[in-house]
Amino acid sequence: MRLAADWARVHHPGLMLSVLTVDHGLRPEAAAEAVLVGQWATTTGLPHHVLRWTDEPKPETGIQARARAARYGLMVQWCRAHGATALLTGHTLDDQAETVLMRLARTMSPESLSGIRPAGGWEGLPLLRPLLRTKRQALRDWLTDLGQPWTDDPSNQDDRFERVRARRRLASMSPESTDRLAALAASCGRASTLLERTSHIWISLSLQEHEAGICHIAASDFRGLPAALQERILATIVARYGGGQATPEADELRRIARWVCGNTGPVRCTLGGALLGRRKTGFWVTREQARIMVAEQTVPESGKLLWDNRFLVEAVPGSTVSPTAGRKRPAMPGVPIYAQRACPWIDQPPGAPPPRTSFLRLNSG
Repeated sequence: MRLAADWARVHHPGLMLSVLTVDHGLRPEAAAEAVLVGQWATTTGLPHHVLRWTDEPKPETGIQARARAARYGLMVQWCRAHGATALLTGHTLDDQAETVLMRLARTMSPESLSGIRPAGGWEGLPLLRPLLRTKRQALRDWLTDLGQPWTDDPSNQDDRFERVRARRRLASMSPESTDRLAALAASCGRASTLLERTSHIWISLSLQEHEAGICHIAASDFRGLPAALQERILATIVARYGGGQATPEADELRRIARWVCGNTGPVRCTLGGALLGRRKTGFWVTREQARIMVAEQTVPESGKLLWDNRFLVEAVPGSTVSPTAGRKRPAMPGVPIYAQRACPWIDQPPGAPPPRTSFLRLNSG
């Protein structure tokens, strides 16, 4: 807060900053701590707002992950309501090292070992972490020199939480370990970015897409790729063709990549809301019809509806859109019945002009 205020005052005098504190309702002391932060913000010349997580009852398991999702959700909601264009957090190099140490215990994925990104997003809002290369102790020393106190969350001493255990393991390691883990995150971040760019180039050259919401990939093009690139390509395709329902885990992607390149097991499988089918010459991916929202959706006054995060439907306002499922539609040569069932079915008023549907292809951005 102090650093952001000083930076804005010197470099961007017209920039408006606000301080947000989330009271999760998990500790009785949190309310008084939020008031204290508000007093510090006032002395710094910044407006302060307390956001409360009011969901009841609070979860008994996975509390930190649930609280994190609630915290960012509340802050993003506030930012959008008040015209804020970015959210800054105070994550440090130590936070990065702890994150990588936790992930090393369960993954080798470059994307996962990239840890906390300096610039990311949450529900479309830019999320910036300007202190990610600064050590926690350096910030505390600076605050001490200023005479600025701070508060410590007691949950940071609770061994029930994985991050607390990782923090203590890191403290018992050599002094260089924090820097090395942070450097590993930076290296993996560069590798992940390269994989992402390469996968998009490969998709633009090799993916055959159909307006019915199905794509085909030739085995000869896919099987010779490095495993990490295969998994990144599959993750991108599944995210689009699965309706963006979930991000597949690294182990799931490895399993599907082996299945795609092999000749044993079932000829079809599902992942992340997508349905995959294997042939001798390659494989295809479409939507898993059973995972599509069952309820009908109504076309708004604009006459345009994004349906299932895959199709842009243009129809008369008030028309209803639902999955084709078992309805009979005009023949679509070369399109498996599975893909046809996952296409949108549009019911319009009598006399309305024919509707239009456009599949949002990966190759069209």
